[in-house]
Amino acid sequence: MRSDALLAMLLAGCLATAQGLAGTPADAERLRPEWQALDADGDGTVSLAEIPAQGRAVYARNDLDGDGALSLAEYVDFNDDPGGSGRTPLPANVRLIADLPYAGTDDPRQRLDVYLPAEPALAGPLPVIAYLHGGAWRLGSRVMARAQVLEHVASGRYAAVSIGYRLSWQASWPAQIHDAKAGVRWIRAHAAEYGFDPARICAMGSSAGGHLAAVLGTTNGVRSAEGTLGAHLDQPSDVQCAVDFFGPTDLTSFEHRQTDTTRRALVELLGGRPETLSERAREASPLYQVDARDPPFLIVHGTRDPLVPYAASVALAAALREAGVPVLFQSVEGGGHGDFPSAEVDRRVRAFLERTFHDPGVDVSVEPIVVTASHSTGGAD
Repeated sequence: MRSDALLAMLLAGCLATAQGLAGTPADAERLRPEWQALDADGDGTVSLAEIPAQGRAVYARNDLDGDGALSLAEYVDFNDDPGGSGRTPLPANVRLIADLPYAGTDDPRQRLDVYLPAEPALAGPLPVIAYLHGGAWRLGSRVMARAQVLEHVASGRYAAVSIGYRLSWQASWPAQIHDAKAGVRWIRAHAAEYGFDPARICAMGSSAGGHLAAVLGTTNGVRSAEGTLGAHLDQPSDVQCAVDFFGPTDLTSFEHRQTDTTRRALVELLGGRPETLSERAREASPLYQVDARDPPFLIVHGTRDPLVPYAASVALAAALREAGVPVLFQSVEGGGHGDFPSAEVDRRVRAFLERTFHDPGVDVSVEPIVVTASHSTGGAD
């Protein structure tokens, strides 16, 4: 099952079922060399046994035909949606408006998906979760928001907008933050149309998306970070809180890049080595953008993360506190790079959002959460 016909079928299926994935035959040709590099024995197929153990479980979720191997089409699907979040069914109380352009271009990655409760639990405009996906800034797509936002939207208390952005193989920094800010401006410009509250927007993301959420949170009012994308430059891109799941915070050196994969991802994002692009690297580092204007932060990080060091989030939390910014730092003891499915983590995220947007009296515990998982689930930071 490796024919061009199957490739076309799977690509079409990914596009149809995941609402706006960017997988195309052109993506397949771009990714073919990477896929072939995984074929350790050179037999023309990539069995799951040939995938490095660190990421095998995630790749296995994209073995769509269950044959124990990863076809080129399935590898394209993996690059658009590691882990298959986009195949998660929508709850009954969630409706999706997908594939909306926000930047005035025809780039499929400069689009966003809107998730709204079919029956809001509250009268009036709803707070908005502006979600940025992970994937080492080089893979992934906006469909990955589903795992994080559906529960919040289904509660009827929130809307969510998943903002796609240009990946590092398309454009280097600051393209990614310019896209994210254009997406936030779009949210405000369309608040009346979709029932958004433009005064209650939370930036949220995991890994590379956590980094972008943190940059959004630390650049409120910073004109040099805005860019000029889209038709809504009259709207601010400020956010009222940020939820950063294990995002990189200091991009100025290789010191905290723990693997070849993360070092390569940084070079691709910046367009070169950080020491040769020091100003760009500093501007891309939320750690060095912190000031007293920043909104409340919730930071979640596993103590045994093998890709983004736990110390990176510790440093960001300390800088925010020093600047007088409200910050809750949630340590996940034994957690790796996002491999800590925990109902308690979910409860504390809900409590943080409730306290920020609905009831300042809500208590949010920051006692460490202990989990048993301790390995990475993919290698996308």
